[in-house]
Amino acid sequence: MRKTKLVQEGSASSTSAFEKGSASSSSAFKLYESGIIKVSRPMDNPTAPYAAPGEIPDYLSMIDHKAEIADKKAYERALETEERRLNILVRKLAAAKRSLIVVLQGRDGAGKSGATIRIAGALDHDAKLFRSVPIGAPTEDERARSPMDRFFKHERMPGYGQVRVFDRSWYEEVLVVRVNKIKPEPVWQAAYSSLRTLDWMLEAEGAIVVKIWMDISKGEQKKRFEDRARDKPWKLSPSDMEARKKWKHYTAAANEMFYQTGVDYAPWFLISSEDKRYSRVHALAVINQQLSEALGE
Repeated sequence: MRKTKLVQEGSASSTSAFEKGSASSSSAFKLYESGIIKVSRPMDNPTAPYAAPGEIPDYLSMIDHKAEIADKKAYERALETEERRLNILVRKLAAAKRSLIVVLQGRDGAGKSGATIRIAGALDHDAKLFRSVPIGAPTEDERARSPMDRFFKHERMPGYGQVRVFDRSWYEEVLVVRVNKIKPEPVWQAAYSSLRTLDWMLEAEGAIVVKIWMDISKGEQKKRFEDRARDKPWKLSPSDMEARKKWKHYTAAANEMFYQTGVDYAPWFLISSEDKRYSRVHALAVINQQLSEALGE
């Protein structure tokens, strides 16, 4: 595997993972030396109706699954640096009347739960600050309401100074809903404007929205599912295997989601999770960079 350049210790740690990148304005993405892909384009009108794009870039094919942090001690140092930086930055949110919303999407088995645990640990599991919000299928009552309504119930959204990590999110409206044909095509197509508008509204009201896609190869997913079946069978559900059968459909849905909703005020960050050490460090680095930028640190 290719060894990635580690984030550096010190005050530059939140930005070093983003240096020396190459950009493509026509495809609305930037590839950084660290392997992170940022999908972002200007969006003056989040409510703009759906317009069928031309050729959608295959962003997922650009992810380098050979990226890794092979040395355990180097990983531990980098992880400690990013965790410490996150703790410091989050403590500044309340005074700035800001909050942090981390959206984790990705392939089944890609490590969203592991990333959530690292964020919680960085914040000393402080219940006053942090809450994890795992999102499953809507209840019958929730199906009778606006799809976005359930994300504002039960204190799922943070107050000033607080952090929420969504393990799956409102973006399921253009992923699982689309792939499984739960709603007609015009409905999920119209959802793109709702998603952009929700992100814009959250940002306008003080939230810092960080959207991360965690990706693994199909071969690595198979291995992790086999490990789950042997060691943690409760973590393997029939829906995981069904989603695996629709790999190509989810790829197409994710690529259009990045294109349609990767906007300047709430970009998407794509990270390889083939190596868990790499993904944990770089997920924290992404969050820290976005926090630092928003807070002017």
